[in-house]
Amino acid sequence: MDKFGRYYSWLLLAATALPALVRLARPRQFAELTSERITAASKRARHRLWGWVSLLGSAVLVPVYLLYSRQRWLLVAFVIGVLAGVEMIRNSASPETESLTRQNRLFGVAYAACALLTYFFLIRK
Repeated sequence: MDKFGRYYSWLLLAATALPALVRLARPRQFAELTSERITAASKRARHRLWGWVSLLGSAVLVPVYLLYSRQRWLLVAFVIGVLAGVEMIRNSASPETESLTRQNRLFGVAYAACALLTYFFLIRK
């Protein structure tokens, strides 16, 4: 793996481990914070839009991986981008605190799994 890939692997690890920690350690408090942030319909629409951008933007990584560079970090970045996009879309669809608390637990486990995937698939090899 080249130097950029090595650094990006560590960035991906931090970008998955920290959200997992926050969502699993304090799911209710994080849900309240998210709910406050997206209470207005315009903010929910923007949140949903960025979710779709993340989800569909991640699809760009597939042809880059297949046609240009078969680096493993591209696959992990694709999975993380899809996960982040789905989370943002789900959060905007159901912004109530109770629903967000359940989603935080679910996505916390998913981010923890991505952190493990990143560590074992990219860093530890």
